[in-house]
Amino acid sequence: MKKLIFSLIFVFVIGLGFMSCSKTGDGLDYQTYSKNQFAEKFEKTFGTPAADQDWGFNEQIQVFDYTQTAGTRGHNVNRNQWYDQYNVPANVTAEEEQAVLNKLAQGSGNRDSKMIYNWSDFFVYHVHKGTDTYNDHAGQSIGVASDHMNHLQAVFPNGAYDHINDFNSGQQNANWWTIEGATLMVNSSTSDFAYHNSTDSKYHNNYTVIDGATIGYPGFYYICFDFLANGDIEQPVNKNMGVDRNYNYTDWIVRISPATFNMSGAVRIIAEDLGKADDSDFDYNDVVFDAKVANVWVGEKNDNRLIAYIRLQAAGGTLPLTVGGVEVHDKFGVSVSTMVNTGITSRPTVDYQVDLGAANWNISGAAAVKSIPIVVNNGGNVITLACETGKAPEKIAVPITFRWCSERTPIQSVYPLFSDWVLNKSVIWN
Repeated sequence: MKKLIFSLIFVFVIGLGFMSCSKTGDGLDYQTYSKNQFAEKFEKTFGTPAADQDWGFNEQIQVFDYTQTAGTRGHNVNRNQWYDQYNVPANVTAEEEQAVLNKLAQGSGNRDSKMIYNWSDFFVYHVHKGTDTYNDHAGQSIGVASDHMNHLQAVFPNGAYDHINDFNSGQQNANWWTIEGATLMVNSSTSDFAYHNSTDSKYHNNYTVIDGATIGYPGFYYICFDFLANGDIEQPVNKNMGVDRNYNYTDWIVRISPATFNMSGAVRIIAEDLGKADDSDFDYNDVVFDAKVANVWVGEKNDNRLIAYIRLQAAGGTLPLTVGGVEVHDKFGVSVSTMVNTGITSRPTVDYQVDLGAANWNISGAAAVKSIPIVVNNGGNVITLACETGKAPEKIAVPITFRWCSERTPIQSVYPLFSDWVLNKSVIWN
């Protein structure tokens, strides 16, 4: 009898658990319940939205048409097409090169260093080809060391190599200090770098990193390689395969910088995660991102695709939230409980791409941007944010110059005309 009673209690408790996860007290699924609560609170605060209120998702939003390869791993040297998608950095100058050399002349402490950021998309520019000569372990000169440094590589955390095209013999094959002397890396890694040494036929990752901010060139990082050959470790009789380092870090220098998207024509999305639907402060900063959608030829898939270019600006919520399948806190490099760029913790913006499916030349810009999925996970209950004309908006489209609210600051306190705009979309509120 006791076993029967225990079993019945166990089944009842489990049943309550399932109900609390997927159903509310009135029998609604959690997503519907949350949305209803949010809409009720919104209308209580601002009134019933105008029937034609589109929340900024209008005909002014465009879908762009790009023809260059996007989303393909590896090097991109289609330099004449970079400007459509990316903000191309300034060319290297002689003054910049000298500033790097002056910094190195102050001494590096004989220590290698690595990048603190791991970018997936970045530009690589040639800066300096060293002129130092070395002797091998047999006492013979190998000549200019940089002549032996080839096949520049970006290295993934798992150790896989990604060839940075056009960089050999301690230089860039094309015109230095012009766009021709640069390579764009896409879906690659800055966790490590290496070059191939023809002296010992091995790859080496001996370098130090200079933060451009320390020499007057913020936003750039300089990978300064030091020549080394140690092939005589494996082949002791071949002393000509061994060359000691001098720790000057001037044998080959390249500059890297993140490949940020050209967001001209983009729109900013501000959203509520419905996490506190019963007591919402309507700050619309639980996630803030800029978005631009284009039909793009993707060589990797041999197909035209609808690609969303995303620039994460802020994450003011503390629930797991994805934009285009990417968890925003993780993308900022913080825990889910950390609010980013809403008043306390600051992080740089982050760019990434989302494949929205097959190319569509008939879709409107508003529909395309709306189709970027924003999904919240509240204790295992999944909510996809929506924005329907004439209904309480879970996300709003605004110009990219819009200043979002700090945490716990209601949007109507910063933008008093917001309430009027809810009732009349012709009102200029921001």
